[in-house]
Amino acid sequence: RIVIRVKTNKLHARDYRAAAVDVVTDLFPHWKQDKRLLFLAIEVWGERMFIALDINHQNYDFNTAHQSKAVLPVYVLRQQGRNRGWTLVRWAQEDESMCKRLAYLHNANGFDVATPFLEDHNSRIVHDQPR
Repeated sequence: RIVIRVKTNKLHARDYRAAAVDVVTDLFPHWKQDKRLLFLAIEVWGERMFIALDINHQNYDFNTAHQSKAVLPVYVLRQQGRNRGWTLVRWAQEDESMCKRLAYLHNANGFDVATPFLEDHNSRIVHDQPR
């Protein structure tokens, strides 16, 4: 599982979904065709955006993901330094909480909302039809 961490002031638009798609496309140009990549969620907290992707998670099932207890290793991908190069860091302390967070997002968003889920914690969040 990869969590891409981006500062929101570095984004081209305030449309967080479009900006997240741009970030993922820059890093993984063929992600839409690559069945190994699952673009699951976008969360905005203050000046940070977190983009969650699963890689090689063959057992993922959208219909039961709200019940999932599959704890996967979490890595954070973030821009580092003045040259804005990307750094990948193992984030073991988030393995279990990320599993629970993604299960919650699947449950809260229901069956009618496609991934990636968008949660902007800087504004009011309403879930119309939770599971």
